[in-house]
Amino acid sequence: MENNILGTNLVCQIAMIVRDVEKATLRFSKLLGVPAPAIILANEDGSDTVTYMGEPTKGRVKLSFFNMENTVIEFIEPTEDPTTWKEFLDTKGPGVHHIAFKAKNRMLEKAAELEKFGFPLIQNGDKYAYLESTEDLGVILELLDID
Repeated sequence: MENNILGTNLVCQIAMIVRDVEKATLRFSKLLGVPAPAIILANEDGSDTVTYMGEPTKGRVKLSFFNMENTVIEFIEPTEDPTTWKEFLDTKGPGVHHIAFKAKNRMLEKAAELEKFGFPLIQNGDKYAYLESTEDLGVILELLDID
């Protein structure tokens, strides 16, 4: 994978923006016949440092995660905080927001390489970075600083 800028070809997450995370979570759990996961309000306490388009934001968001056999499916309901999630819902409506790749201990390094490649950083927190790649790929790329 020496020419692979990401350093991996394993997708670890697919995320959808929805208007109502509770409804989407219940519908998906019924579709799969599995218990509905907990819904969390991420960054409610402001412990994550979130930057959107170069500016600090609270970055609060409602989330649920389905741990599938081969990837994680994430449902995201934006709050009123300025974020890529809110912009996506306001401009495009519900839909696939991003696909994520693991970048353990290399998130910022890989984000810098992707910016040089032409995918600018649009939002990041302590453990994630979103890069604008929709013009070329039809979806935002996410790097996750996770195992």
